Amino acid sequence: MNTTTRRICKDAILLAVLCVIGMLSLPLGDNIKVSLQFLVVIVICFLSDSLLDSIIITASYLGLGFLLPIYAGFHMGISPTFGYVIGFVVITIPMFFLMKIRVIPELVRLAIASLVSLLVLYVIGTVFMMLYLNLSLEKTLLVSVLPYIPFDIIKIAVALLIYKMFPKRLIPNEKDSNG
Repeated sequence: MNTTTRRICKDAILLAVLCVIGMLSLPLGDNIKVSLQFLVVIVICFLSDSLLDSIIITASYLGLGFLLPIYAGFHMGISPTFGYVIGFVVITIPMFFLMKIRVIPELVRLAIASLVSLLVLYVIGTVFMMLYLNLSLEKTLLVSVLPYIPFDIIKIAVALLIYKMFPKRLIPNEKDSNG
């Protein structure tokens, strides 16, 4: 299989995983539902062959969500949490560049890239929700960020475990991941 075909197949599989797993959310009471979208997006960033591939996968997810109920809780279209879906596309950029820093060990580098990207995601999602629902910053943080911090940290740890368990032949090497 040539490189282009392999990349397209890999991207399609990663998009399919995001669409299927992204729909699922676990209700934890008090209107708190934990989804695995962020976890899958991190894994996509770890496994994609390039920044462009990561952007294409997450942007395709964003676009498909206007046509199909593939967002968390089987939602589609614009909702108060749509800023987070937009953020999934945006965070591929800092993830890509932070993962390139080679002066620190790989897992530490990937963890830092994931944490920075999570902060970017929180900013985008919070601002969108504030504007969409006309809420104060404090109320929005209490509703859309603070309850999710422990779960998002766990998702990063799980993403790192998934990455370490993946066959090395499916993980892009340095010469293949130039954006």
